[in-house]
Amino acid sequence: MSMKAAADCIECMFRQALNTARQVTDDKELQAAVLSKLRENPFDLNQTPAAFSQPAYAAVNEILGVDDPYSQEKKDTNEAAMELIPTIREIIALSDDPLDGALHAAVAGNIIDLGIGSTFDLATDIESIMKQDFAINHIADLRKELESAKTVLYLGDNAGEIVLDTLLIQNFVEAGKHVTFTVKSGPIINDATMEDAVFAGIPDLAKVIETGSNDIGVNWDNVSEEFLDAFSNADIIISKGHGNFETCVGREENLFFLLKTKCQLVANELNVPLGSIVLSHRGTTD
Repeated sequence: MSMKAAADCIECMFRQALNTARQVTDDKELQAAVLSKLRENPFDLNQTPAAFSQPAYAAVNEILGVDDPYSQEKKDTNEAAMELIPTIREIIALSDDPLDGALHAAVAGNIIDLGIGSTFDLATDIESIMKQDFAINHIADLRKELESAKTVLYLGDNAGEIVLDTLLIQNFVEAGKHVTFTVKSGPIINDATMEDAVFAGIPDLAKVIETGSNDIGVNWDNVSEEFLDAFSNADIIISKGHGNFETCVGREENLFFLLKTKCQLVANELNVPLGSIVLSHRGTTD
């Protein structure tokens, strides 16, 4: 069973709408019009937090006529992350545990989250996270699963972040695994699309497929048959970020959730402090 929204999500939804409206225009009346439009949305707490946030971006699109407000920021974070790759690759190569290093690099990229308005300094924050301990660390489970697994499905999250995911994908590929990577079928916040995956070079490492929609996380009522088939048949699923966690937690597949907790609701669900990094194994072996 997926996560359920809480009353806190109402405040967050309006904050996301305002942050995104400000991204597009300085006109305060237009910003207010976006928030007024959002008030028409019923506050159904039986939804996942990811689904609860979706109308914030729909309101921006409808009122301001912009379907990809973070287009330039996605390109900027892709380029910034790419500049860091040689340094991080060297750190991983010199580490005692390349898999742990690649996991840290991948989860470090999860700081790139523009919708919730979090601030970050990519180079400084990634350096810090590379040294941070996982609050939940199921790397032993992952090693064990990788011994027999043939296929890995990797649920991508944000632009920029997916550039750092390539280091973990490469680790899986070098271990002889067939990796499939997912991106959104259209723009939503700064989530990665096929264009971002191509920039990151992921098609050179893995098969890249689209989810079938531009929903936050995974909307199980609105995904492609290709995605469903890949999800159902993967030996291991790596789920990156909040949206994927919120919509996939509780499923029976062999899921490893890899994220930094940037929301108290998610931190509570994982029973870790806010700001923690986690690699949490849930699913078939629970």
